[in-house]
Amino acid sequence: MRRAGLILAGIVTVWSGPYQARQADPLDPKTLVFELANSMGMLRSLQQEDSILTLEHWAKGTLTVGQQRFDVPEYRASINYSVPGMRVDFRRQAPGGQAQRMIEVVSGAAAWNETDRGRGATAARDRVKERLVYLWTTPMGIVKAARMAGARATVKTAGGATVLSFPLPAPADDVTVNATVQRDASLVVPDEAALETLVGTYVVRVATTGGVTTDTTYAEYGDWNWHDYQADIMTPHRMTRKHGDTTLDLTTTNTNTYNPYVIMPVPENVR
Repeated sequence: MRRAGLILAGIVTVWSGPYQARQADPLDPKTLVFELANSMGMLRSLQQEDSILTLEHWAKGTLTVGQQRFDVPEYRASINYSVPGMRVDFRRQAPGGQAQRMIEVVSGAAAWNETDRGRGATAARDRVKERLVYLWTTPMGIVKAARMAGARATVKTAGGATVLSFPLPAPADDVTVNATVQRDASLVVPDEAALETLVGTYVVRVATTGGVTTDTTYAEYGDWNWHDYQADIMTPHRMTRKHGDTTLDLTTTNTNTYNPYVIMPVPENVR
């Protein structure tokens, strides 16, 4: 875990944060995954353990389905990496139309839609794999899934790009992830002056092949928690995700990376 110190008037303040990439074999998947986790601030304590179990992400942006473009004024993703499970709660609005609320959930091997958070569930059994792919291709999901892949994870470099590849956990194990990684010295954060010298290793693009085909880009990593709730845990400010004829383009408004209470029990009628 990277540590930086600020010495002022004889007082030393030490804070935990993303830390500079290790000088090691760039083709070693284990080392690369460690760099990713460390850069995002996932590793805490002297044991450098993965500290992220859950998170909340709020954003706004646009959604394009075929030729139809919607505004997305509200978007919230609640993720539990341990289950694994995710609830995506958002509103979309066509020009001149009324806003439509959509809540899409996956938990383990079950998927369903809701009319309100935790209520009005209807099964969406054909969406399980797609939603798990979404969860595992978030930047922190990539770290966790690559670790689970173990020796099946590989790293290649071509044309100046470093690509981490691995299969996803079941039931999405017919999906292969190819994550393009960049060592970035120009980390964009809310307080650039405080972190301008930091260097990180981040996922800038992730594509999946096999059972589900997606293409997602990430940019502008930083601590997007509220200003009085900073955690020094880095997540992307910008995300564009393409799946079939659907493109979701989001700009982060807030995050909660302090392991918020996130659950999505499978409703009885979905079981």
